[in-house]
This record gives sequence, structure tokens and C-alpha cells, in this order.
Amino acid sequence: MLNHNTRLAVFVAAIQCFGFAALAQQPALISNDLKPPSPDKVAAIQNLRQNAPIYVAEKRGPWEAEVGGPLRAGAMELGFQLGYASSLRMGGTQNNYNFAFANPRFGYVFTDMIGEDVLGGFLKGNGEVVFEGLFGMGLKGVHGGTEGLTINYKHNFITGTRFVPFVELGMGLSFNQWHIYECQTDFEFILQAGAGVQYFFTDDWALIVEGRWHHMSNAGITYPNPGLNDIMGTAGITHFF
Repeated sequence: MLNHNTRLAVFVAAIQCFGFAALAQQPALISNDLKPPSPDKVAAIQNLRQNAPIYVAEKRGPWEAEVGGPLRAGAMELGFQLGYASSLRMGGTQNNYNFAFANPRFGYVFTDMIGEDVLGGFLKGNGEVVFEGLFGMGLKGVHGGTEGLTINYKHNFITGTRFVPFVELGMGLSFNQWHIYECQTDFEFILQAGAGVQYFFTDDWALIVEGRWHHMSNAGITYPNPGLNDIMGTAGITHFF
């Protein structure tokens, strides 16, 4: 049986062993060098531990930095627009028609910022390729529908605000069941040009409105080939990621 003093000695020895084991996990405080670090070096290490910056990896959004600045090359867009179009009596278009359209869209930003040295930076922005579906329905003067696909170049301007204007130019193909004078064949080519603005109500969601000139014809496959010209207004929502 251990007496009181012996128990106390064993307890103290256990505490010391535990302390040395804990200190062994602090390589900066216990060194194998025969010469311990100077007090200045110890203070520098402690200061570095307390004040070293902490870097947190965050999920990258569509922007290089802030909303309205340059978009990140490789960012993508997924959106949907509804449109209303009215024919123009220009070219070979002779009649008045009204149409409704639904346009799902997928875009890919394929450039970093471009145009910084053009017109004093007025054209600086990002280039984007947009694949757009076209689903149309005749409302006035025409019956039936149309389906098509276009590929557009879209230039998003840099404003530094949540309002991001753009211009767009595209071409594509369509198949329609309108049987009107202006579209002599069911198969038609599409040309279009437009401009609009996106308002980012969050960092990656935006409301979008656009006006565009829209042309459909068969490019001379048959004669006559009057073609259909109309002005289209669209509005929708889009998501960049």
C-alpha cells in the first residue's frame, strides 16, 4: 500500500509526463536544436500565427469580380423569353400579320473582356454565343405555327451597374405551316438583329427585354421569294452561372 507522500509523487510525475507529451505536439516551441530560438524569433512566429490571413475558396459566379463588370470566360446562360411580332411592309412583305413567340435560350461566354481599345472603351464587353429555339404561332392574318433554331452572337456591354445592355446578331433555320405569300416554302432561313438590356436583380439572375428585326425567307430556293419581315419585342428571365 502506497503512503500519502508516495501517491503525491506519482501524481506529480504523471502530470509532468502529460505536460511533456502535450508540448511535444508544439514543434515551434520545442526544438531539437541545441540552441533554442531567440525571443524575437518566437515573438515573430506567434505574431504570424495570430495575424496570418485566412483564405476561403468560394464558388465562382458568372462575373470576374462585381456585377456589371466583365463576365468570366466560360460562364453560361440559360434563359427563356416570350415575344410578340408584327410584320413590316418592307422588301417583299405585303400583308399585315401578328405572331406570338416563345424562345428558350442557352448561351456560352467565350471571350474575356474585349473592345477596351475601340471607341475609347465604349464597346468593351464580353462575346457570347447563344443557341435560341424558336416556337411561333400566328395570331392575326395567319394560322399555324413555326419551329426553328438560331445561333446568335451576343455582345454584353460592361457598365459597372446591374443594368447590362447587349446587341445580338443571328441566323438560323425554321419550318413553318403558315402557307402565306411571304413564305413560299415550309423550310425558311432566319436572319435577325436586336438590342436589349438585362437587369440583374441578383448576382446571377436577370430580367431581360429586347427588340429585334426578324426576317424569314427561303434564300431563293423557289421563285418568287418575297420573304417575311417583322419587328419583334421580347421579355423574359435569364440565369448566368
